[in-house]
Amino acid sequence: MQGSLRALRRLAEALLASLFPADCSLCARILPWRQEGGVCLPCWGAFPWAPGYRPGRGLLGALLWAADYEGPAGRLVRGLKFEDMDYLAPPLGRETAARLAPLIGSLRPDLVVPVPLHWWRHSRRGYNQAELLARAIARHAGLPFSTRALARRHAGRRQLGLSRQERLRSLAGCYAARAPRVRGLTILLVDDVVTTGATLEACARTLLRAGAAGVIGCALARTTKTS
Repeated sequence: MQGSLRALRRLAEALLASLFPADCSLCARILPWRQEGGVCLPCWGAFPWAPGYRPGRGLLGALLWAADYEGPAGRLVRGLKFEDMDYLAPPLGRETAARLAPLIGSLRPDLVVPVPLHWWRHSRRGYNQAELLARAIARHAGLPFSTRALARRHAGRRQLGLSRQERLRSLAGCYAARAPRVRGLTILLVDDVVTTGATLEACARTLLRAGAAGVIGCALARTTKTS
């Protein structure tokens, strides 16, 4: 029922969008036409991409990010995550892949895997923002993609406000990997934002136990709390 209501709402929004101009998600100016991702061309042109790389972070062979969360990237991540702005994912994923292309190429991952959502949260939101970003990254990086390599078995606690150790404890046992899909492969593990890195590390632990050769964390944005 909830899924049907969401589909009807999105259909209504699409019809309205085709008839009326929208506001840019960043500067709030009226868009002269329906521009990609609901962001005007000047804002896309001035977007403060800040690609970064950190080697050997815990169980992660490396950690990559494309922008800093504090600023426009955070605004778009919140829209993607909490405001049904799923249309942001394709351009954000494409640009993430473009900005990180030299790093991704040098690390040579075999498979792109998104951080999974628990089915209940997925049904409430209607999509997994990490999956949408990962699909776009895989497509533009020319890499295989899978949503079946890693699953979330338990919802766990909300991560907001928890310390790194609290996050790690709350995520223990939450994930399950399918060994035949990851054994011997280097995984590019994608999430929307990295804060303490606990979620990526919990997923990496599960993938490595299932036989993955290595795990590279990749996020659209990182916060100042990322250590």
